[in-house]
Amino acid sequence: MDYNAWFEAYLGGTWWTFDARHNVPRIGRILVARGRDAADIPMVHTFGPHMLNRFEVITEEVAPKVA
Repeated sequence: MDYNAWFEAYLGGTWWTFDARHNVPRIGRILVARGRDAADIPMVHTFGPHMLNRFEVITEEVAPKVA
Protein backbone atom coordinates (compact mmCIF):
# COMPACT_ATOMS: atom_id res chain seq x y z
CA MET A 1 0.00 0.00 0.00
CA ASP A 2 1.15 3.51 -0.71
CA TYR A 3 0.13 6.04 1.92
CA ASN A 4 1.38 9.39 3.09
CA ALA A 5 0.01 9.20 6.61
CA TRP A 6 0.24 11.43 9.63
CA PHE A 7 -0.52 10.31 13.13
CA GLU A 8 -1.69 11.62 16.48
CA ALA A 9 -0.22 10.70 19.86
CA TYR A 10 -1.54 11.48 23.34
CA LEU A 11 1.41 12.85 25.31
CA GLY A 12 1.30 14.70 28.61
CA GLY A 13 -2.48 15.11 28.56
CA THR A 14 -2.61 16.59 25.03
CA TRP A 15 -3.10 15.16 21.53
CA TRP A 16 -0.15 16.00 19.23
CA THR A 17 -0.03 15.64 15.45
CA PHE A 18 3.10 14.25 13.78
CA ASP A 19 3.83 14.00 10.08
CA ALA A 20 6.71 11.58 9.59
CA ARG A 21 7.31 12.71 6.03
CA HIS A 22 6.84 16.49 6.15
CA ASN A 23 6.92 17.43 9.86
CA VAL A 24 6.35 21.14 9.14
CA PRO A 25 3.32 23.34 9.86
CA ARG A 26 0.62 23.14 7.19
CA ILE A 27 -2.61 24.93 6.44
CA GLY A 28 -4.50 21.77 7.34
CA ARG A 29 -4.98 18.09 6.80
CA ILE A 30 -8.00 16.19 5.53
CA LEU A 31 -8.92 13.19 7.64
CA VAL A 32 -10.05 10.39 5.35
CA ALA A 33 -10.21 7.61 7.94
CA ARG A 34 -8.81 6.49 11.28
CA GLY A 35 -7.26 3.11 11.91
CA ARG A 36 -4.43 1.23 13.57
CA ASP A 37 -2.57 0.84 10.28
CA ALA A 38 -3.12 0.94 6.49
CA ALA A 39 -4.93 -2.42 6.53
CA ASP A 40 -7.71 -0.87 8.65
CA ILE A 41 -8.44 1.90 6.14
CA PRO A 42 -7.93 0.77 2.55
CA MET A 43 -8.94 3.28 -0.13
CA VAL A 44 -10.47 0.40 -2.11
CA HIS A 45 -11.18 -3.12 -0.87
CA THR A 46 -12.56 -5.51 -3.46
CA PHE A 47 -12.60 -9.19 -4.21
CA GLY A 48 -11.77 -9.54 -7.88
CA PRO A 49 -10.76 -7.16 -10.67
CA HIS A 50 -11.62 -3.48 -10.43
CA MET A 51 -10.67 -0.27 -12.20
CA LEU A 52 -10.74 3.22 -10.72
CA ASN A 53 -11.62 5.51 -13.62
CA ARG A 54 -11.48 8.79 -11.74
CA PHE A 55 -10.68 10.05 -8.25
CA GLU A 56 -10.67 13.76 -7.55
CA VAL A 57 -10.42 15.72 -4.32
CA ILE A 58 -11.07 19.46 -4.33
CA THR A 59 -10.38 21.55 -1.24
CA GLU A 60 -10.71 25.21 -0.44
CA GLU A 61 -9.27 27.07 2.52
CA VAL A 62 -11.98 28.64 4.67
CA ALA A 63 -11.12 31.90 6.39
CA PRO A 64 -11.51 31.74 10.17
CA LYS A 65 -14.53 33.52 11.67
CA VAL A 66 -13.69 36.82 13.31
CA ALA A 67 -15.34 37.25 16.69
